[in-house]
Amino acid sequence: MMNKIEEVVFPEKNDRVIYIGLSGGVDSATLGVLAKKHYGSIRALYIDHGQVSSKKMEKAAIAISKKFSIDLEIQKITPSTDEATETELRKLRFEVYDREILDKGNILLLGHHSGDRVETFFINLLRGTRLRGLGSISDESGNIFRPLINVSKQEIVNYAKKNKIPYTEDPSNSNQTILRNWIRETLLPLLLEKSNRNLEDTVKGLSKEIKQIEIVNSKYFKFADGYAEVPLALISNGNYRDQNLLIDFLEQVKGEGIEIQNIDNIYTTIDTGKENFIFGNWKASLSNGLLLMINSDLWPNEVSFSLEDKITIWNNFLFKLNQKVNIFNNWNFIGDAEKIRGKIIIRRIKPSDMIETDTGDQKVSELLRSSGVSNSYRRVWPIFCDDEKVLWIPGARTSSIVYYDELSKDSLSISGKFAFDSNT
Repeated sequence: MMNKIEEVVFPEKNDRVIYIGLSGGVDSATLGVLAKKHYGSIRALYIDHGQVSSKKMEKAAIAISKKFSIDLEIQKITPSTDEATETELRKLRFEVYDREILDKGNILLLGHHSGDRVETFFINLLRGTRLRGLGSISDESGNIFRPLINVSKQEIVNYAKKNKIPYTEDPSNSNQTILRNWIRETLLPLLLEKSNRNLEDTVKGLSKEIKQIEIVNSKYFKFADGYAEVPLALISNGNYRDQNLLIDFLEQVKGEGIEIQNIDNIYTTIDTGKENFIFGNWKASLSNGLLLMINSDLWPNEVSFSLEDKITIWNNFLFKLNQKVNIFNNWNFIGDAEKIRGKIIIRRIKPSDMIETDTGDQKVSELLRSSGVSNSYRRVWPIFCDDEKVLWIPGARTSSIVYYDELSKDSLSISGKFAFDSNT
């Protein structure tokens, strides 16, 4: 039995902003009205896809927002053609969602209903997805929620008509060269002719069983802003178990919508050792038995190192100011404070960065390369500087100009480690 539309469950707001992905169609329009009623204040984001019907859909989104006093933002994407594929449009759309909503810690509500889950199930089946992919659309994934996922299309339409919610139909929905439309208009009616089962209930139950059967052990996944890691040994064999684990990992990075090409790109990186873009600006690389995912857009460019606070954080790095000299190694900076010329900052490397060593000046990027740091990681790796010089490359080298010795009157001791590594 499908949930009644008045009984849909919304996530807790807390300090987050609630956004509706508003397309101008009946599903998102109805969701927007329900969410407005529930929260009192929400925002809507309309994405102009640059397609033939986009202006018509935009007018509907504006009309909905005005009638129900919903703040509306409009963003434009630029697909490769006027008839871009659903996959390309979805990718570009989620790049906007990530940038404008999810990366800021806010909540995105999408208007998918039970019929969408059935269609997605068959799309994934026809595209050759593995077992986990047949789990179809989730009701929630990270900060993405689908309150209407157990509500039928007909109930949504009935509610919209009863409450005089303005909406429009996307003309592209009748184009059966689009796989989703063909499944909706041709395949599903044929299946219903041969079966008296409710496909929406059947797919819902099957998806739930798949997700329960394919529960994966994600305790070794590690995440920080713009960073994720998983041990290679858990995903490198390419069998069903490893692929399901990889899909779960990637879904936690991206939010959802993992495609076969994303998985193939990961295994290309594993097989060749070469870095690869997986989705958006997330890039995969290998390091010390780990698969790393790094999005440099989510890392800072520069922060001040605090001499008052005990710990300074640089995404997945932790730096601690010590009261006394610690163990001498590349993860501990022990310098002569009198030789530091200004305030200490942590920043990304620059192509011209050099560090003084016992054997002369060396390029910071080359020292990180020789330490096994991948190219994408080098772009965001923290280095410590004063107003004049590079002082320390955590994990690689301390500058010889600030060496501490027994004649030094005032020492500065900083220990660094990865946030997930208690042994560094």
